Amino acid sequence: MKPSNILINHPPLFLYIIGFVLLAVGGLIYAVFVISLSPLALFFLTLGAIILLQSSHSFRLNNDFWLILSIIISATLVIVIDFWPIQIAYAQGATTVLQFLGLNTVQYSFPHFGGIQVLLFAQQVGTGSLMGGEIDNACAGLIALIPCLLLIFLSDRNLQPKPNRLVVSAVSICIIILGNFFRICVELWIPALGLAPFELVHYPLAFILGILGLTGIAIAGQRLTV
Repeated sequence: MKPSNILINHPPLFLYIIGFVLLAVGGLIYAVFVISLSPLALFFLTLGAIILLQSSHSFRLNNDFWLILSIIISATLVIVIDFWPIQIAYAQGATTVLQFLGLNTVQYSFPHFGGIQVLLFAQQVGTGSLMGGEIDNACAGLIALIPCLLLIFLSDRNLQPKPNRLVVSAVSICIIILGNFFRICVELWIPALGLAPFELVHYPLAFILGILGLTGIAIAGQRLTV
């Protein structure tokens, strides 16, 4: 196929900035209109992750077809499919950590069409108020994990130097899984201690760690070659 000029001819910094802006827009929509505009927010977040990762060597696509295909597949999987086993694993792991730290937790799982809604709360020390909410696909980091692995698979096989795809994939998985698990624990631990409201911790922490994680993955994809 004929190489595309839509993205690959732009400087990496430009692609990083565009991806950052799309992630910020998606995060804002998700924070303000999480119920009514959740699919739109997830689309912007997924698109932002894909564009940002195009700034990195290992994730680079060389034509429009693969770019559009990666966007469609990633957004569809994140929006339509409920990856509830992963969400339950996060909830159970976070419960273990928070209980070890001396906090009481409450976990609910409600079946719904297409999956299971997973809710996790920590009880605030002194008041017993519940702090927390749903662990969904976004909280599980799938808006970054799915595009990362898909782009690695679809990236240009003629790239030179040749990306170390296995190592980059492993690094991406570790950063996303461990980063989001750490975030879930911290954003429940801080409100439970009464140090800050849950809403004040939840969205800023998710955005900051998400950007840092994707930046780390992009750097790994740029440097880990064979």
